[in-house]
Amino acid sequence: MFGRTQFRIALLLGLSALPGNAFSQSQQAAGKELSIDIVLRSPVLLTPTEHQTLKREIRAHGWDNAEEIVRELYQEKGYFKVQARSIQTPSRSSKTLVLQVVPGGQYHLMRISWRGNAALSQAELTKLVPFEPGELFRKSKIVEGLNSAKKLYDAQGYINYVVIPTPLTDDSAGTIAFEMVVDEGEQFRFGELDVQGMEEAHREILLSAWQGLRGRPYSAEGADRFFNQYFRSPRPHVNPANYAVRRIDERKGSVNYSLQFVPWIRYRVPGVRNWKESKVPN
Repeated sequence: MFGRTQFRIALLLGLSALPGNAFSQSQQAAGKELSIDIVLRSPVLLTPTEHQTLKREIRAHGWDNAEEIVRELYQEKGYFKVQARSIQTPSRSSKTLVLQVVPGGQYHLMRISWRGNAALSQAELTKLVPFEPGELFRKSKIVEGLNSAKKLYDAQGYINYVVIPTPLTDDSAGTIAFEMVVDEGEQFRFGELDVQGMEEAHREILLSAWQGLRGRPYSAEGADRFFNQYFRSPRPHVNPANYAVRRIDERKGSVNYSLQFVPWIRYRVPGVRNWKESKVPN
């Protein structure tokens, strides 16, 4: 389809490090350096493997997140309404973290329904969270299904898609169901590509290739594939976000991109021996 557009352009780009939050960095460093002794006061204890996972996660994310980490581990065991509270945190005199856990009862997953969806069918969405009615509730299964739904909607241009999972519990029966309330938003499509500072012949080739995307349902992955195909950086860890500016037009339902080649940016087309320098029009 693209014919003469099968070329690659490499940009010499530099990366600069952004300063992080000093408090967060020092706190995380402290969590990694200290050998923290974690004590759970709970009628339902974790297995040795789960306890090691808990310790590893707290060391990685800091003990300020310990309560949420504990809740997630217990929710993997079916304890949907688990409560966790830190009653002692590490200090200069003690390296012990003590958490009080009230697990509550275990819940079994009975049903998942979707409401408000139109672009994707019930059958398509239901397949994203496979389960057997009555199986033990696991939070990660629900999260994975919601992430898969987000990716599926994003791939079809629904970049403003949101879903609100509403849990419906029956405490006496120990069961839980979820109603996924969907707001798909508008479908967005690839719009215009503006290129400045490139030799006219190369610019025309690039714009010609873009016509293959223009008007199609937008996806960030599709944009990444396009720019990775035509712009290969010699530096690692450089992606399209480093040199392509995305602009969303809510009124037109389109996603537009611009490439601005500032002076002294150099690029090369395979087959051409010498480097070209960009020239931004006055």
